[in-house]
Amino acid sequence: MKALEDMTLEELWHLFPIALQPYQKVWLTWYEQEKSLITQCLPMEHVVRIAHIGSTSFGSIQAKAIIDILVEIAPWEKRMEIAAILKKLGYLCMSEDASRISFNKGYTPEGFAEKVFHLHLRQRNDHDELYFRDYMKEHEEHAQAYEQLKMKLALAYPYHRDAYTEGKTAFVKHITAIARTAYGNRYETKAYAISLHEQTKEHVRIFFTCTQEQEVRKHMYQLPTSLQEAMDIYDAQDSQTYRKTIFIANEYIGDIWCHDMADEKAVLSCCIFAKAYWGKGIGKHAVAMFLADCKKHCTLSFISAYLYADNLGSMQILEFNGFLRKQTFIKDGKPCYYYEKALHDMV
Repeated sequence: MKALEDMTLEELWHLFPIALQPYQKVWLTWYEQEKSLITQCLPMEHVVRIAHIGSTSFGSIQAKAIIDILVEIAPWEKRMEIAAILKKLGYLCMSEDASRISFNKGYTPEGFAEKVFHLHLRQRNDHDELYFRDYMKEHEEHAQAYEQLKMKLALAYPYHRDAYTEGKTAFVKHITAIARTAYGNRYETKAYAISLHEQTKEHVRIFFTCTQEQEVRKHMYQLPTSLQEAMDIYDAQDSQTYRKTIFIANEYIGDIWCHDMADEKAVLSCCIFAKAYWGKGIGKHAVAMFLADCKKHCTLSFISAYLYADNLGSMQILEFNGFLRKQTFIKDGKPCYYYEKALHDMV
């Protein structure tokens, strides 16, 4: 049996024909499972976004049973390091140029595997597919028109992937332009100079003062009730605590720490008190940087976190970094979540 790399393009197209299937809910499950695997293994401090794109993400129309995954990274200079990890996860490089690398997984000499993935490794903000996806999900009439076009092309070119793709190009470009206008900068992100530093007593004082504001404090699971208590905690730091301050350029904006470190386990806490930086993805990357730092300097196998169930921002930060929700419970009359991440899975 021929290896894939020894096959001609025509042989590959016949082995992997264009075959559309009705939408299947399991496609979302496959994406979530693969995203979890990728998140556990990639250096998330360099990952801007992981997203489900392509027709399997629309939730309604026929599509090839291939899950398209977008991975944006920064800086782009990290692409070879990340590509090497993806190859360990079973991905094969399909194409590469100066600004993009495409991978596939699930292509075998016998044909498609049960689960097939295309992974698109991109630079920050190279993500037109997100705008196209959202417009298709929100405008059923255009999604149906796209489905009809795909069905027509699949019948005409079942064994010619380039022709099938080229036949969709004008439609995709047209809708993407409309979506870009309609949605503005919905997915554009700014590069922030995030850094972690050692904590000093002056940081303790600033942190305590800034976390007295109710809007900040209401999201925190547990904080000192007095400045003296905060100082006592600082003075008592030992091998069971590991703490860093978060900076944007020269501006101190928050703290991140793990505590109750014992038996290779610890509890993670993070607070960005500078509200001007909320909702900008800084917490996600500060946590990713801290986890990478912990892996180097701490003997930990698992790290956990507790949060109030209405703290959606922290929930997104944890899930971006591969934490899995393990338990729901009540504290102070409020529903709470317990999350956990295995650090030894990080490549």
